[in-house]
Amino acid sequence: MFTPVPELDVVAYDRMARDVVSLLGIDLSQYKPAQVWRRVNCFASARGLSDPDALVARARGDATLKQAFLDMLTINVSEFFRNPEAWEALVVQYLKPMLTSQLSVRIWSAGCSLGYEPFTIAMLAREIAPTTPVQILATDLDETILSRARKANYTEQQMAGVSPARRARFFRRVDAGWEVKPEVQALVTWRRHDLLKDPYEKSFDIICCRNVVIYFTEAAKTELYKRFCDALRPGGLLFLGATESIPNIRAIGLQPNGLTFYRRP
Repeated sequence: MFTPVPELDVVAYDRMARDVVSLLGIDLSQYKPAQVWRRVNCFASARGLSDPDALVARARGDATLKQAFLDMLTINVSEFFRNPEAWEALVVQYLKPMLTSQLSVRIWSAGCSLGYEPFTIAMLAREIAPTTPVQILATDLDETILSRARKANYTEQQMAGVSPARRARFFRRVDAGWEVKPEVQALVTWRRHDLLKDPYEKSFDIICCRNVVIYFTEAAKTELYKRFCDALRPGGLLFLGATESIPNIRAIGLQPNGLTFYRRP
């Protein structure tokens, strides 16, 4: 039977936000309360829990539930070559010209989750320019997810977006499924990073941040995009998700360059 999501209870939400900081280390103050409230209540209900208070209480003593709760809040859902048409546009319009004209290319995968995005970038880079130096910084808020990404192991189901030719070139068979080959792993550096709090490195050619900030407040997004702009080199590219856009883009300092691409002039 369908259970309607309760209206936002500001007092209960504030209590949940304090509990989430204590339990998961995530500050919800720059997330959209109504959307987070809905997601958390749906998540709790799906697990037979009456409300966020019950969810938090159960998660304190249940490591599996705690990790699932964290994954839900940090949106750790992705796959290799997600939205292939966007990756094709990136390759043709931006990545290939960079790799064939520059001495090296530096890319940041912000909110990398299990590593699908940085390894997708690494595979594309090696297909275009097998010897051009490429540095890929892969960051995420969730250290547990990062530890899994560093292992570079994927199940058959997780490999759905990878063609047979790419499997043969960039992966090797292991008992549990597939492992990214060492020469591809070597292109990626992993680091825990909080987009809302931590300093940003500079001089990136490309920053990928796709479907990561959709639940942030508009003020938080504006600040984030300004910081991304500052982190790009002049002429650098910001690559967002298909449903994401940047309001007041001129004030931020970026220029639209297609549906999901934004350049720093």
